[in-house]
Amino acid sequence: MRKKKGIVGSICAGAAVLGFLLAGCASDGTLATQKLSAGERAIMDAREGNASLNAAPELNAAEGNLSEAKEAFAKKEYEKAARLAERASIDAEYARNKAATEKAKRNAEEMRKNIDALRQEIERLSQK
Repeated sequence: MRKKKGIVGSICAGAAVLGFLLAGCASDGTLATQKLSAGERAIMDAREGNASLNAAPELNAAEGNLSEAKEAFAKKEYEKAARLAERASIDAEYARNKAATEKAKRNAEEMRKNIDALRQEIERLSQK
């Protein structure tokens, strides 16, 4: 039982230290800068994945969050900027994945149509 308390105490102490480190990063803008860069990369990846065509509302949400994050950063509201940039990254990833899903659905539908056409052709040829 003593061993468990020691482990739990160590975990709590580690979490507290990590919290202080992250708070320090947030107060000087380092974490926010990293999150902003990640958000910009995620949005670029989403655009490259045709999210602007297949997931426009989600991509727009990501861009809006990134814009708000940049405004918060300019006001030195680093925690808010980091939070908004993280949300932008998540929205952009969702948009990219949604666009990929839509593309896969279209490809599957096209394949289904091709298979149906081939079946009809085979049926037509077998009746001759």
